[in-house]
Amino acid sequence: MVKDLKNFLILFFLLFLKDGNCAKNLIDIIIENTKPIMIRENRRLPLFIWGSIPLNLPEQQIREYLNQLIERNIVVFTKWYIPKEGIEVGIKESIKIDKIKKDLNYPIAIDATSVVHRFFDGSEETGHIDEKGKIFFDMSFSSNVKIGCPFKIEKKYDVIKERLEKFLKAYKQEGIEIKYWAIDWEIDGPIEWNSAWENSKKCVICRKNIKNIENFDQFQNVIRKKRADLQREVFVNTVKKYFPDCLIGNYAVNPHDGYRYWWDYFEKEVEGATYQRKHNALFRKWFDEFRYSGYTIAMPVIYTWFRFFNDYNFEEKEYRWFYPLLKEGTSVGKNTPKNIPIISFVHWQTVEKPKQLPSDFTPLSREKYKELLWHLLFRRFDTFCLWSPLNEIAEEIKVLYEVYVESFKYNDFILKGEPIFWDVPEEPDSVISGLKLKNKLLIIRSDFSEKKEIIITKVDNKKIEIPIISGPLILELK
Repeated sequence: MVKDLKNFLILFFLLFLKDGNCAKNLIDIIIENTKPIMIRENRRLPLFIWGSIPLNLPEQQIREYLNQLIERNIVVFTKWYIPKEGIEVGIKESIKIDKIKKDLNYPIAIDATSVVHRFFDGSEETGHIDEKGKIFFDMSFSSNVKIGCPFKIEKKYDVIKERLEKFLKAYKQEGIEIKYWAIDWEIDGPIEWNSAWENSKKCVICRKNIKNIENFDQFQNVIRKKRADLQREVFVNTVKKYFPDCLIGNYAVNPHDGYRYWWDYFEKEVEGATYQRKHNALFRKWFDEFRYSGYTIAMPVIYTWFRFFNDYNFEEKEYRWFYPLLKEGTSVGKNTPKNIPIISFVHWQTVEKPKQLPSDFTPLSREKYKELLWHLLFRRFDTFCLWSPLNEIAEEIKVLYEVYVESFKYNDFILKGEPIFWDVPEEPDSVISGLKLKNKLLIIRSDFSEKKEIIITKVDNKKIEIPIISGPLILELK
């Protein structure tokens, strides 16, 4: 999720280290830049922040923080981790804060990322094996992670399960109900990108287990199915064993239309893979990992990756951001069953931005980002999970929270309405999304061309006129 080491270390230090005496932590920034919600609505999912309350604060301060977050309908995670003192210490510290959350009826949301890493722990027993019996690893994803043979990590399943079960058993014994359990599990387990295919073709075990390994699509299907099975068996089934009603998800695992419209920071193109091309952008054929994983939350990623700006040559530069993000959002919203909540990771300010920017660089504006969030809400997204480096979070939470709070005016539409527009214009134009509830429509419109006029269309064979608007608009079908 993060490549910039400096930003990551700052975020890690302030959010997750045991010393909670920093001058201003994540929670301070969130509270300073948001206000209590006047409209109380328990049916809507909260707004999530991918971060935690510092562990070693006095109990009274933790309670004050939580009460203010409750007023804002904001949920932060409890980070499970294993300190150098041992897993029992990590469990004790997590339970300490979640006992307080339970007492205040604050939803228990767990970030178990650090507990589930790593299956590929660098040990020789997880490595690829070539025809001469030599063990080797794939270092193309990270200089710190030795990705080995996807068919040699099953022996690690019980290792990870045991860690998880220690936390889960302790929570169960304390009567602490976990409502949300999520991970950012990325550079680990079977992956098909970068040099993975090339290395698997050299591995005798991979060649034995993957029929027609010379075909990338076949290779991808086997690898992603293996990855999905791992997540179901080790993560989902283990959590459900103790908390069957818990909502469970992983970063970037979600239903889709068969393609992915963005690239993560550690992913590189593979010659021979199946793509659709738009300008310089490659839309990748993507396996239905969500279907086999068993997750009960869809967690798509809506980040303004810097490469979007060069991937597209739209003269309307803001559409270079809006187009792929709405493509991804539409893919997820249109293909996610109604019983699966969509809690999307979001970030507005440009991600992976280089120090030297192009002279014509134009970021996604605050206004268009807010409109994008509305479009996502009107295309089946339920709520958002903000990820951000600490130095950007003040502005990130401001703009996201503005939309979230305003959306409470339209709860009935968001909870009960049916999406009626799914189109993503292939060239900069007017973009429309909407929800239909009985004889009313809730509409959002974004314009990316100079030609702005009333749009006439039909819904249920009834003509409607969509004016140039700023923000959501309710129309009546007559």
